[in-house]
Amino acid sequence: MPTLTAEIITSGTEILLGDIVDTNAAWIAQQLRDIGVNLYYKTTVGDNEPRLRGVIELGMTRSDVIIITGGLGPTVDDITRDAVANATRRPLVLHEKALETLKQRFARFGVAMTDNNRQQALIPQDAILIENPVGTAPGFIVETERCAVIALPGVPREMKEMLASSVLPYLRARMGSEAVIRRRILRTFGIGESTIDARLDALMRRSNPTVGLAAKTGQVDIRIAARAEDPATAEQMLDEIEAEVRKAVGAYIYSTTPDESFETFLVRKMQAANVTVALLETNTRGVLAERLATAFAEYSPLLRTVVTGQYALPPGLANIETPDELDSPMRRALAERAAAWLRATTAATIGLALVGTSGVDEGVFGRKAGETWLALDDGKTVFTAQIAFGGQDDYTHIRLSNQALLELNRWMEAQK
Repeated sequence: MPTLTAEIITSGTEILLGDIVDTNAAWIAQQLRDIGVNLYYKTTVGDNEPRLRGVIELGMTRSDVIIITGGLGPTVDDITRDAVANATRRPLVLHEKALETLKQRFARFGVAMTDNNRQQALIPQDAILIENPVGTAPGFIVETERCAVIALPGVPREMKEMLASSVLPYLRARMGSEAVIRRRILRTFGIGESTIDARLDALMRRSNPTVGLAAKTGQVDIRIAARAEDPATAEQMLDEIEAEVRKAVGAYIYSTTPDESFETFLVRKMQAANVTVALLETNTRGVLAERLATAFAEYSPLLRTVVTGQYALPPGLANIETPDELDSPMRRALAERAAAWLRATTAATIGLALVGTSGVDEGVFGRKAGETWLALDDGKTVFTAQIAFGGQDDYTHIRLSNQALLELNRWMEAQK
């Protein structure tokens, strides 16, 4: 099945230096994916003609299509047309139709067209003009023996209109087929990236469909993608590769909904089972409570939240020493006592306590590492788990709350 390889070049110093976020490249990438074009590179270059020209020349040696956004305006720092002309060895020529369109547009707006606007009608010799129905700067396509270099304005509204109406049809015709790429995200929780990689090793070496990983803090997404001549075939390929992935790691896959957090998935289950929680946190500044309370707008499972250090402890726990001053068995006993007290005094389904150390120097070489004890009391049994770290940084708090969410889910599963 014929396909094309592509790369995207974003031109603009303001984007290179972070003053403006490049949303264009992400949007273009999605459009290319949907028509079956393989995107291999993205590059951002400042307003410097020699550097932009060099990136274009490199792209012409390795890609079938280069899409450049930005640098087609009327000012001195709009250097894309010069860079493309120099890279492709084509002189810039005045496109009379483009110039006339410019004049008509300025006349319609009642604005005088200054001389510098004329350069927007300059395009490389023999280039294909791309009309701009919503702006002043036209785009163009320069076809070389190896590559098609496509230049579009950087204004998102103009770029999107021109890409959809002119560039995508051009690329489809160039491929000679209606190939599509479909993808899915399989969201996992409670399993590390290296473990998934080991289990999916053979699948991840395939070229179509493909399997890839995207790791976050305590969370790994498995990305599967398939390229085919029609959507139905691509979806069938995804079904087949997903089934193979699930054989290997299915117990850890909780969702195929993009961006659905594990806490949202869990709180939905808790709502369906009418499960409520009373919670104590000593060393996480209430991170777990916040994640549970905000996961799902229609339901919060929390009946009571106690975060030590934010306010005085309830009378039932008022005389407890700080966890940092206790040894490990005492921290465990404190967690069990807190979980039981919380459940009994609130009538919650579960009393849950995270009791751990919070020193800022924990984990530093030569110093004793911290710990956190988790206790879960459901009125019948008390489950405890030792988590071999504590601390005050945000990363540690996410890891601790992830472990608590995982234990909550295991308890939920055990009730079935």
